[in-house]
Amino acid sequence: MRMHECDVLVVGSGGAGLRAAVAAAEAGAKVIVATKGTPGACGTTYTAASDWMAFGAAFGHADEADSPREHWIDIMVKGGLLCTPELARAIAEDAPARFQELEDWGADFDKTEDGRFVQILSDGARYPRACGRGADTGPIIVRTLMERCREISRTGPGSVEFLPRTMIVDVAVDGGTVRGAWGLGMENDEPVAIATPAVVLAGGGAGEMFALNVFPMGATGDGYAAALRAGCPLVNFEFVQIGPSIVHPIHFALSGVFWRMHPKITNVLGEEFIPRYIPEGVDIEQAIFIKGVSYPFTIRNASKWVDVAVFSEISQGRGTEHRGVFMGLAHLDDRTIEQDACVPFEHLLKSGLDLRTDAVEFAPAVQHFNGGARIDIAGRTCIAGLLAAGENAGGQHGADRPGGNALADSQVFGRRAGEAAAEVDGAGDAEFVRSFAESGLAALQPAAGGEDVDAILSAMAWEMWKGGTVVRTAESLAQAALAAEVASERLKSASGSQRRLAEARNMALLGRCVALPASMREESRGTHYRADCDAVNDPQWQRQIELRLEGDEIVAEVQPLIELSGELSGLEKKLEG
Repeated sequence: MRMHECDVLVVGSGGAGLRAAVAAAEAGAKVIVATKGTPGACGTTYTAASDWMAFGAAFGHADEADSPREHWIDIMVKGGLLCTPELARAIAEDAPARFQELEDWGADFDKTEDGRFVQILSDGARYPRACGRGADTGPIIVRTLMERCREISRTGPGSVEFLPRTMIVDVAVDGGTVRGAWGLGMENDEPVAIATPAVVLAGGGAGEMFALNVFPMGATGDGYAAALRAGCPLVNFEFVQIGPSIVHPIHFALSGVFWRMHPKITNVLGEEFIPRYIPEGVDIEQAIFIKGVSYPFTIRNASKWVDVAVFSEISQGRGTEHRGVFMGLAHLDDRTIEQDACVPFEHLLKSGLDLRTDAVEFAPAVQHFNGGARIDIAGRTCIAGLLAAGENAGGQHGADRPGGNALADSQVFGRRAGEAAAEVDGAGDAEFVRSFAESGLAALQPAAGGEDVDAILSAMAWEMWKGGTVVRTAESLAQAALAAEVASERLKSASGSQRRLAEARNMALLGRCVALPASMREESRGTHYRADCDAVNDPQWQRQIELRLEGDEIVAEVQPLIELSGELSGLEKKLEG
């Protein structure tokens, strides 16, 4: 077993993980970043693709009426008033400084001729505040932070070391305090143990839990599961963002411009099916058009029916072999496509898709988890020495989030968690971690001749998508929960690598963590659509649901009503529309 020691272990090398590593190293800490991929070329921040990867920051460059206060209000309203107010406010207030910081470190974002940042309107925002550089925003952020890690390691005061191709399985906790963590090599199952007093969970979401998703490989929710097993609660975990995305041959978010170009949308039978699902009184063209500013599925406007239609066609068997439907722009002239959709046109052309002639296959795909391990304003959890940032953290987002807030969140709470981690007193315990790891390894022994782990996961992932994404009912959620429970049992006698068995165990656990609070929440709010419940934004459900693990049982606790006062008074009236 390989042994390491450090002041701070960061799990994940996406935007949040790298920003945490930078902050901790700047504070003088010896940092190890464990990542399942290749540092600088993995994670959702790096791999996610759309025509505009947004970083939401209220500079007011496009509209002087915008401000961090207005951003905070938008976060709360788009979040269905289920955000923890002080966490949402931290994102709004810190985002401009974090974005400017990236540019100061060498990031090259789009600017106007007078030196202001280009800002566009994104979903859930009343003012244009989405900054970046088209589809390159995420990779630019990752490259910038990687270089910053290298610079600090060269000049001090701290250092950043990487453990590539390594999955962190669990955090070693003794008496409510972190002593270290252990993991496995991605290819060879080689065990590794890290003695450290501070762990920052920033490993991203659990996209692989759903058959249709736009996450990179390896997004199996390890941080969430490790937090639960360490004794930390998850919050808002029923809220999963789902957006229309190309599912073959690449992943690419179909946002913005596509929906404003009057696309032709057909099922595998060639039928333009959306009219079948549009209720009387809803303008079909308008519903399709406003998908351009409502990329993730939301109950807040008529774009909802477009997602419901596409989901229903696929789940009822009228999708393609890749479980998608078709969107085509070939009825438009080439010049219109080349000019009006220039960013996605050029990006997709490099992947062999020509929008002038080819229809793309798309589906409602899971693209972000709004819930996670409950944190405080510094990114700390209730376990001493355990912190979370980015998608692994919970409370800063609610039932939905404005476009651009995921990247902003990664930098705001990445920095805060990294700084707080560097302040943790004490040291790791190598012997305790080694013993803890040996016990964990013993529980992950594959069964000779057992059922293949990937076959088990494939069956669960399709049921999770059908039962737990766009259209939810008590029956569909029960089926999703059952699929996760069955998978858990089947995994006890499965074959495969220890690393893959650990990932599968995590996803089966988290499948139940999505289905349970979603079944309890008998209303529709944000990304959560209960087709069998009449209630929408029920004032009595202005509450977060917290999940804890007690043995093998997931225990859900409904929290007190979120009280809005001061600047947030009266926001309940803004939830509609």
